[in-house]
Amino acid sequence: MAQRYQDYSDEQLAALVREGDPEAFAQLCSRHLGMIRGKARAFLGVCALEQEDLWQEGFLGLYAAAVSYRPQGGASFSTYAGACVYRRMVSAARKQGNSGNRPLNESLPLEDLVAQPGEESPQALVELRERFGALQRRMEEALTPMERQVLGFHLSGCSREEIAGRTGLSQKSVDNALHRARKKLRDL
Repeated sequence: MAQRYQDYSDEQLAALVREGDPEAFAQLCSRHLGMIRGKARAFLGVCALEQEDLWQEGFLGLYAAAVSYRPQGGASFSTYAGACVYRRMVSAARKQGNSGNRPLNESLPLEDLVAQPGEESPQALVELRERFGALQRRMEEALTPMERQVLGFHLSGCSREEIAGRTGLSQKSVDNALHRARKKLRDL
């Protein structure tokens, strides 16, 4: 991982992620891995999702937080990211029985990428960065900037009304953008 990112604040890294920098996201993942694991542990035994699935949802929540974070909101990135990760996990736990969702076990196997607590290896972090970079590139190629922005707000837990207010789009445009983004992501 580039040495320069270690000196950046979370807020600066989030801005770089919005610009499409996968290394900035990898640095955020590295910094917030403990938080994601901690929030995932709270769900174990409470829902049928496995730890790996919860971690994946946590990383998606972290990505959504990075894409939708605005410092003017008054919260630090860490606080905002924690809320986004938690809401993403809650949503996944609620939707686990919904047959309309693609099974989480078709997602990337994070157990191969993430070491146990206290055992983070540089190789695992490099592989994690590469996988998320590839995923981010595929998403950026498939989605328009508007679809990425709307999806980011949606994944961070914003309602359609909130998304419309933040983006200046009509609620119908928000619904259409979310529908197109979901369809494109399913086809990836």
